[in-house]
Amino acid sequence: MATERRRPTGLCHVCRGARWSEAKFCRRRTCPGYGPIWAGDQRRKQFVNLGHYGESQPCDVKAQVVLGAVTAPGSDRLAWSTDHCAALGDHRCSGLLGCRVNAEVAREWNASAPKRWRDLHRQATIRCNRAGLRPWLLARVWEEQRRGVLHVHPVFAFSTPAEKVGARTYMRHLAELASRYGFGKVERKIRPMEAKAAAAYLSSYFVTGKRGKEALQNSVRSRSMPRSIVHLSSRLTQATGCTMRELRFRRFVWRVAGSFVEADLYEEARAIAVAKQADPDIRPIDVLRALRAPP
Repeated sequence: MATERRRPTGLCHVCRGARWSEAKFCRRRTCPGYGPIWAGDQRRKQFVNLGHYGESQPCDVKAQVVLGAVTAPGSDRLAWSTDHCAALGDHRCSGLLGCRVNAEVAREWNASAPKRWRDLHRQATIRCNRAGLRPWLLARVWEEQRRGVLHVHPVFAFSTPAEKVGARTYMRHLAELASRYGFGKVERKIRPMEAKAAAAYLSSYFVTGKRGKEALQNSVRSRSMPRSIVHLSSRLTQATGCTMRELRFRRFVWRVAGSFVEADLYEEARAIAVAKQADPDIRPIDVLRALRAPP
């Protein structure tokens, strides 16, 4: 028997798109109402997971990561849109001046960039594995450049001797293969940094400022960004339990059982939230009775 198709529960109060829960906002990062929440979750996810990598290293090992960058090709392959910056008069086009790549050319390049990156990453990793090396990709983050095309930042573990050799070898192979997959320059200079410093740098692509004064970056709502903007190693997320799904669930726990959270009754609060997901009309007292009933 075919299952009943899920139907929207209403319209988002901000963007008027369909929403699939009882929340006021939808869960689209392009929504002005949900975008800041999404960016804040991404920031927290990066700090928690990359921070865990740094904290999990032995005391006698200096915990470091290395941040790479793979950019789009230059104007020889991605032509500028002269109409966009015509008001500047006679000048040499540059993203720093606000010039942008031709919209159609940028759209085509951005659409295929995620797949080409996966193929490039796979080939560089295979070459490393054949040499007996296992570089650890901690994170991968996409960013939209000012000129309107994407570039990608891989973050590698760089603490132990094996991690350092693996990361250096991977970056060398990446530079050798990048042009075959339609990419441009690759950052070859190795600049080790603390894991949380890398998280701060990467999260600045989405939101800037301190708590209460955050400013959402335009890249968050850009339609050019791929569906998976931020990827973190599953080894990290399994160790910390900090994922986008978990952070959304924690907000739901606070919404339906906030008083229990304030009383440090986390197990009961989560149990109520799980029950509410299955039956929105269930009473918390009924959940507690079932939870505390003798086996």
